[in-house]
Amino acid sequence: MERIGPNPFARDAQGRLATGIGTLFPRRHVLVTEDRMHFIQRGRFRDWLRGQAQPPDQPPPTERHLDWECGESVDLIFTADDLVLIRPELDRLDLAFEADGQLQEDWGVPEYHVRFLFAHNPRVRQALRERGELWRLATPAVDREAWARSIRQIRTAIHEVPIYYYNPHTGTRWVTCAEFQGLAALADAALARQLDEIALHSATRNRHRHPEIAFFGVDPLKFGAPSFLGPAFTGLAPEVLRTRHTELARQFQEATEPLLRHDDPQLAAWRDALLATLSGGDQDHAHDESPFGWSSDVFLKTRWLPGGRIEDGEFLLARVLETPLEAATDPALRALHDPLARGFTANLIREYGNLEYLNLGRIESRGPAPTGLRGRRGVYLAEIKVRGEQDPRVLFLRVQRWGIRERLEELDGRGRPKDIVRAMLDTDEYTDYTLDRRLGCLQFGMRLPPRVTMRRVSEPYTGSRAEFRGRLFPVVYFERDYLPGIPTNQIAPRKLGDPHYALALARLLGKAAAPNLIVGRSIHPESHDVPGEVLFDDGDEIVVEGSDGLPGELVLTDHGGAFADWRTPSLLAYARAYAKPANDRHADLQDPWAFAEAYLTALGAEFRRIQTDYRRRKRAFDALFKHLPFNEDGSFACRWVRVLARLDGTEAAQLTAEIRRHVVALAPGVSS
Repeated sequence: MERIGPNPFARDAQGRLATGIGTLFPRRHVLVTEDRMHFIQRGRFRDWLRGQAQPPDQPPPTERHLDWECGESVDLIFTADDLVLIRPELDRLDLAFEADGQLQEDWGVPEYHVRFLFAHNPRVRQALRERGELWRLATPAVDREAWARSIRQIRTAIHEVPIYYYNPHTGTRWVTCAEFQGLAALADAALARQLDEIALHSATRNRHRHPEIAFFGVDPLKFGAPSFLGPAFTGLAPEVLRTRHTELARQFQEATEPLLRHDDPQLAAWRDALLATLSGGDQDHAHDESPFGWSSDVFLKTRWLPGGRIEDGEFLLARVLETPLEAATDPALRALHDPLARGFTANLIREYGNLEYLNLGRIESRGPAPTGLRGRRGVYLAEIKVRGEQDPRVLFLRVQRWGIRERLEELDGRGRPKDIVRAMLDTDEYTDYTLDRRLGCLQFGMRLPPRVTMRRVSEPYTGSRAEFRGRLFPVVYFERDYLPGIPTNQIAPRKLGDPHYALALARLLGKAAAPNLIVGRSIHPESHDVPGEVLFDDGDEIVVEGSDGLPGELVLTDHGGAFADWRTPSLLAYARAYAKPANDRHADLQDPWAFAEAYLTALGAEFRRIQTDYRRRKRAFDALFKHLPFNEDGSFACRWVRVLARLDGTEAAQLTAEIRRHVVALAPGVSS
């Protein structure tokens, strides 16, 4: 390998990368890091080719040949956390993988430090998924707070000051309104050079047809490259230069959305808009709105994990997993280790046998757990391709909230740490309780995933009990098919604004609310006198749209919290919470009154159906869990009896009337 330019990871006095980009020419084993623009780096390579000694019997290379040589290149981006991002040419993915191999073998860059851009592009992700390497996609940050903290470190320069936010997918450097206004602090000569740089490169496009420089958050019809037309800034008198910059800054501000005029990583609107701008892929090439056919929210929160690749029917463990977690000192490597990943992978290979590829991801949770919600929150996705099947299977894996690890952290009835036998028995008891709750929910007609399978993996104990540390304990998890759809609390306002869509959704929500209310699905209440915090319409309910684009069915993907509140004597205590689905959407609906009426009508009808079914087949309902132990402290048999009694003692008309009382759109004096 030959390098033209500085070490790509070298830093300047301020700690920023010297260039931040590079261009690799795999055929020639040459890496160019000189300058901060890829097209200039290809020019440097062209000069290098001209300077190479030619055999005496061969003529010097033609311009056409030089053009071809320059085209056999791969754009690289070097990040502040020592990652190398490969920006693949979509019609030459072979070059991208060749560059990947050279970076690892010739330059010694660890595999886990090399990532591929264009995660949204079907061709790129298909190539990586077939290698079992979705974990090497450079996806949007799953930790937005960490990303916000690093915003100030990702600004880059071309030749002047570092004022640009760089999009590695497109190669565009974005200027914000605040950064442009801040140029007024520069000396005259520096200001003139900076403005000339912006004028030149905002009017030029890179080889991917994206502008080299663009303006963040502006209406392009009001401000853009044409605004800089005129004489060169370096030829202007100082007072004219300042006046010209002030005028451009005013135009920039007026063309920018108000919430985007000030750079503030703590302001969600600015931070999320910038993240979307910098993580957006190549809009000139087809890509799904929801990659992998999943909801965009799931995609954004999935951290892919290394597993391995399958060659000739044999599973080859990813090299990064050859280093034990305790020996891994690199934070990037430690982040890729998951104590359950190998177990999940082994189970999938054992069960499905002849696989073509397997990818495993962990769904990252944003923010702290809801108040009162304790236990483990492990959620994973697995995508497997079984040989002979046309489409891959996507599986959803949810770790049981209470396992041996969690039970060992508890005290027994005498205030002492639980012994291992008690912890294991309590874990088995909770597994049965989880499955019994599912059966109870299905008995009331709750729409749940059709297939759920209980499985086990093992993990080393790392808790506070020193005597158990390092021992392997089983971990229970539940596997089901992934359900593509939209969480009810994330449906776009534009869809809610469609009356047909809104009414279809209202009816589905109302029908789903009835059994959810009956089983007291909530976070366990702090006391017996206060109802628990209701769990409904909070992300676990998925809307599946029909071929007409309207909501066709609603599925509750996780019945956690069901039967948690079985002591509250009257379902009327939940009225305010079950008015929220209508109230939370009030501002986005064309007809909030019609939505609320449809919601309440469906809720009342489904409640009456369940109640009538229970009264007609009372013996069947009462006997369903009679074989289980009954105790007043809250065994499932006890909860089932109390929930049935509460259902039987509630008048549907009174319940819907009480909910109606809390619905804003149905308040007295509000017209339809």
